[in-house]
Formats: sequence, structure tokens, C-alpha cells
Amino acid sequence: MRIFRRINLMNGLFKLFLIFFKIGAFTFGGGYAMLPIIYRELCEERDIIPQAEMEEIVVLSQAMPGALAVNCATQTGYKLYGKLGAVVCALGVVLPSYIIIVCLAGVLLKYNDNHYVIGAFNGIRAVVVGMILAAAVKMLKPIAKDKIGIAIMLATVIAAVIIDINPIFFIIVGGIIGYIVASREESK
Repeated sequence: MRIFRRINLMNGLFKLFLIFFKIGAFTFGGGYAMLPIIYRELCEERDIIPQAEMEEIVVLSQAMPGALAVNCATQTGYKLYGKLGAVVCALGVVLPSYIIIVCLAGVLLKYNDNHYVIGAFNGIRAVVVGMILAAAVKMLKPIAKDKIGIAIMLATVIAAVIIDINPIFFIIVGGIIGYIVASREESK
């Protein structure tokens, strides 16, 4: 029985490694661009983790120092398989970038002023913005009927565009406001 548990553990870890390796290999633009792919792979296609739990992981990952994608991978791995899962998922999402940078560093330095290379990166940048917006729309669905949640979201968007403040500030303020609202609702 113990052998079967170990095989299932290794099989699960290997699958998660491959999922995060794929996400790391085929997503340009960093953590926010990876969110819709992470959601699709883990919540929709494979049903590994419920969307509500994934949203909690994303919120925690945003509050932590470091890259969002690495934090999401680490948190997901930890939630599913403990410390070993955290390490495996983090390696899965980071290794592709490392391999690609090592392989392409010389080429990119040689051709970074090339009109076609600049055009390709401009196209990729536009796709990344679209993917970030798609992730935002998916995350908006749970708060769509919550007037206070919508107000907090709109205030955050406006403040983030106008004022250059660390995102952690917004997360802390949103948490405080949410806590106050919840405590007032409970006391009624």
C-alpha cells in the first residue's frame, strides 16, 4: 500500500511539474499574463483545484514578495503536496525561463534592434495585455453582485492609474475594508 501512495505522489508531482513547466514555457509577459493559463490548466481543464481556492492562492501570491507566477506555483504545490509540491511547482514554472534565456541571450543581444524582432515583441505585448484583461474578467465574476467589492475594485483601478503606490498597499487596504464590512454585517 505504501508503494502505491509513493507512486501516486510521484505521479501527481510529475503532472504538476509538467503543467507549470508548460505554463512557464509558453507564457510571455510575467505573472499576470500567466494567470488565465494557470486558471485554465488547474481549474477548468484538469479540475485539480477549485476556482475559489485558486483565487485565494492568487491573492496570497500577490501579497507575497517575489514573482507572481512563482508564488502561485509554490502556493499551489504546497496546498496539494506540501513542501515537496511547492519546490516541484516552483521549479516547473522557473526552469523554462532559465533555459530560454540561456539559449537565446546571444541571439537577442545581436538582433534586439531588428525591426522584425521589435514588431514580434510588440505583438506579444498586446497579447499579454489581452490575457491580463481576460484574467481580470474571470476574477471579477465572483464579486459582480457585490456593490462594495465593485467599489473597492474601481477605487483601486483609479488610484493605481493616478498614484504610483506599491500594490501591497491596495491589498492591505482592501483587506481592512472587507474585514470592516464583514464585521458590520455580522453585528446586524
